[in-house]
Amino acid sequence: MKPICRNGFTLIEVLIAMTLLGVMVILLFSSLRIAAQSWNAGEHKMAAVNQKAVVYQFFKRHLTAIRPVPMLTTESAYSLDVMPVFQGFPQSIRFAAGLPASSARKGLQIFSIGLDPENSSILLVTLTPYRLTEADQEPVKPEVLLDNIAGLKFAYFGRIEEFAEPQWQEEWAVAERLPSLIRVTIALRDGSYWPDMVFPLKISRAANTQNIADDGQIDDDTGQR
Repeated sequence: MKPICRNGFTLIEVLIAMTLLGVMVILLFSSLRIAAQSWNAGEHKMAAVNQKAVVYQFFKRHLTAIRPVPMLTTESAYSLDVMPVFQGFPQSIRFAAGLPASSARKGLQIFSIGLDPENSSILLVTLTPYRLTEADQEPVKPEVLLDNIAGLKFAYFGRIEEFAEPQWQEEWAVAERLPSLIRVTIALRDGSYWPDMVFPLKISRAANTQNIADDGQIDDDTGQR
């Protein structure tokens, strides 16, 4: 008798093939999962870096362009003791500076930067026109500059007295001059590294407000550098 020829696979072969196929599918999906996690981690990292760059450019653009001007009030025109716009505290700062020409706001603006009183992890910035008119007298809504903050500190470097050595100060209360440098220290809740940001001020002495143009610039012969 001729032996019977059986076509097909045995049960063991089918089980082995299914096992190998299952392992391949698991490896494939694991690779896709790892790739997706790496992609998301890269996106989060890039977003964090971009956010830091935006905050750095904001401070660099406006802190270096601070103008030493007094507060404009009804009484200021008749008083020699005028309060300056600039106020420097450990966790907040107020100053006057101009915006880029492309901005919808024209002229000098008063920047008020500090932590949200209701949420200390949020850094807010409020802009108020320096020459406030009746048309501008509307509730000013603060904008979020940065969130997820664990710590914020401003420091000010300069001479407290005319012939004193310049030093770092936690507060700046010298009315007749601005600090030479401003340091901004920010710590985030995620623990990511953020080096101290130090910005030099272009103008340190008080200037005559009459020489301030509508575009927020000060004549070269009025500001002492």
